[in-house]
Amino acid sequence: MRNLFILAFLAWAPLLMAQKILITGQVIDDDTEEGVPFCSVFIPGDIPMGVTSDVEGKYRIEMELANLPSDTIMAASVGYDNLMKRIDKTQTELSINFRLKSSSVELETVMVLAGENPANEVVRRIVANKERNKRKNFDNYQVECYSKTELDLNNIDPKMKDSPLFKDLQFIFENIDSTSDVKPFLPAYVAERIYDIFYVNGKGKKELLKAQKVSGVENSTVVDFIGQMHDEFDLYDNYITVLGKEFISPFANNGLFFYEYYIIDSTHIEDEWSYKLKFKPKRRGENTFYGDFWVSVENYGLEIVNMRMSEDVNVNLVNRLLIYAEYKQQDSIWLPYKEKTVIDFALSKKREKMMGVIGRKTLMYKDFQIGQEELEKTYKKVDPEDIDYIALEKADSFWSEQRHEKLTDNEKAVYKMVDSIKTVPIYQTAAKLLSTISTGFLEVGPVYLGPYGSVFNYNDIEGIRLGFGVGTGPQFSKKLRLYGYGAYGFGDKRWKYRLEGQYVFNRFKRREVGLKYINDVLFDNRNSEQTPSQGLFAGFLRRDVPAKMLAVKEFKAYYQHTYKRGFSNRLAVIHRNMIPQGAIFSRSDRGFNFRYYPDANDYTKIDTAVTTTEILLKFRYAYKEKLLRSYFSDLSIGTQFPIIELSYLAGIKGVLGSKYNYHRISAEISHWFNVGPVGWFSYRIEGGKVFGRLPYLLLESHPGNEAYFYNPESYNLMNSFEFVSDIWVGVRAVQHFDGFFLNRIPLIRKLKWREVAFFRGVWGSLSQENQEANALNHQDNGGPYYGSFNQGPYMEVGAGIENIFKVIRVDALWRLSYFDNQDAQKFSVRATLSFYF
Repeated sequence: MRNLFILAFLAWAPLLMAQKILITGQVIDDDTEEGVPFCSVFIPGDIPMGVTSDVEGKYRIEMELANLPSDTIMAASVGYDNLMKRIDKTQTELSINFRLKSSSVELETVMVLAGENPANEVVRRIVANKERNKRKNFDNYQVECYSKTELDLNNIDPKMKDSPLFKDLQFIFENIDSTSDVKPFLPAYVAERIYDIFYVNGKGKKELLKAQKVSGVENSTVVDFIGQMHDEFDLYDNYITVLGKEFISPFANNGLFFYEYYIIDSTHIEDEWSYKLKFKPKRRGENTFYGDFWVSVENYGLEIVNMRMSEDVNVNLVNRLLIYAEYKQQDSIWLPYKEKTVIDFALSKKREKMMGVIGRKTLMYKDFQIGQEELEKTYKKVDPEDIDYIALEKADSFWSEQRHEKLTDNEKAVYKMVDSIKTVPIYQTAAKLLSTISTGFLEVGPVYLGPYGSVFNYNDIEGIRLGFGVGTGPQFSKKLRLYGYGAYGFGDKRWKYRLEGQYVFNRFKRREVGLKYINDVLFDNRNSEQTPSQGLFAGFLRRDVPAKMLAVKEFKAYYQHTYKRGFSNRLAVIHRNMIPQGAIFSRSDRGFNFRYYPDANDYTKIDTAVTTTEILLKFRYAYKEKLLRSYFSDLSIGTQFPIIELSYLAGIKGVLGSKYNYHRISAEISHWFNVGPVGWFSYRIEGGKVFGRLPYLLLESHPGNEAYFYNPESYNLMNSFEFVSDIWVGVRAVQHFDGFFLNRIPLIRKLKWREVAFFRGVWGSLSQENQEANALNHQDNGGPYYGSFNQGPYMEVGAGIENIFKVIRVDALWRLSYFDNQDAQKFSVRATLSFYF
């Protein structure tokens, strides 16, 4: 029997020795979820065995089982933490995937010998050749683009599976493989779009949307924000803009001033001999990246770029920012094939210990057509605003065929989870809470309550004021909005209220009509079509100067017509009655005892109230403006170009008791732009003229600020009605340095404070006719209410710190002129709330 066993063993031994094991898989970047190319995947031991992953991060190892050096397999690549996994020797075919985490930016293994770093010459050649690869330099081009955007709540601890809060969310844990490195996440939004891009040099870019698929968040404002997580960027540009912040590109013309580069590898990529370079910032606290890239040696075009936001960058609520880009060569030009941006939002830097929000946006391009004459004609015919949104909804079969890349199993599960989550009570509650915080209104079924900021207020006239508002929302109607608000002042013992109605014909090309009635006590003499000069809490913590408030009754009817995105006009008919409030005070200087001579030929007549009927025509032009759209309003998030506003207002005497004939023309230009590494700059220039004999309440009353809070819409050291003009020009300029100086101070850098400086000035004049009409209230005649510019322009400057605890700004302000005016304040410190990423 023993001999038979020996014979059987000898017969089977060669087969056992020849048994093979096959291990396949992919090495993936844990942040970008893209393959890590040319990564070492090996089985450690006395004689290690391994391979290098391909350009997609895929690998294959096949060997005899008996020669397996150990029962572990490892993936290693420069810039990532090594990762080891167990090999199951009982299996002959295994699939083992790796998700590598980015490691420190230090390059301890790199040694540069005497002489110039050879990587610097590679970078110079990239810069020298980049103009031929920049899309903006092409005469024209057309390309199809596929975009995919996802928003998730991440860092969900698997232990939360047993929490009562997640009782109805068990399906998010069921979609995670127990052996996977992927942590559970809660998807909130996923969207796909396919569109054509048309570009003509000197005329800009047009996008024609062909299909879209959206699931998840139904708040259109949130959806638009997610879709515009970053501006379109070209890595060859000197600066890359994300969330309004400019980051210095590693391929900027002056990149060698900001970055250190090292050659760490070389190989063939698609028959091109290529270098791999690692880069890191030279200094901390600057808006830079660290990462690596592959570049073709033949023409120095970028092939693969993988980079992350540097440490200590002064950006709020963003723990990680990652950019991945892939290029394909076409006619010796390296064109973008895939671009991916990942932004990790969280309140704390300890992102591994608390839940946060992560946004992912992927762009893929195909079918580039460059320099074709017929594209010029096609470009002229394309109207990006002419969209049939119903036709954009496509069947699943369409997406299966037209997607530029297939959805992963994880992404397929996202669609299923998003649709399920919308029915879960805790999700609905969280969504309502987020909406309340961001809009100021609480959604209760088809109506909204609020805004909560106007529930309680205080001022000298009304004393304590309590208010309450209710309005309809999209659940009631997506075209009709109704709103009502009531308030009661315990000091003047009077009710105030306002009623509004709005009907939207087309919210994409905003065309709407509306009615509004106001019966209220206000600090402002401007009509409801003008920018209010006083903040919500103008009555709180104000200086001891006369309170100048008006009892206002206003009725308004308007029509707004938007021709193209950013170009609109508005027609309004406004009837107003204003009665300055002053009689309730025992001291005459505490109130607002307005008096006006209405008749130039009879100075025995005195008016103490103003009644007017006006027609307003307003034009607004904001080229390439980006908007956050909701059903009943649009919120501008800016444009790279100046915004121009023109308005004409005519007062009509005799209509509804109006006492005045007059004309008013005004213009305003505003603009903000990034200023490289020193932050961003904004300015506003405005001016106008009023024709006619009028009470100063209908002239230009330059907005002052008597509260201790900083007000960006006012001259903060000017008092209300201190200056009045019938012809004027004003300038406001602000430089936000974004920590350019403070980031260089080691201890202060950690606070992430940011410097800000500003200048404001205004000059005007008041005609002799209007001086005589308002003589009873002029400061020169002993009146405490208004003055005119008789000593040159009014000017003030300031400097401050913003981003204190992320939301507080504190300014020191100096007044530069008119020190002798009544209640003039030469210097002050003001605070306000402000937030910028």
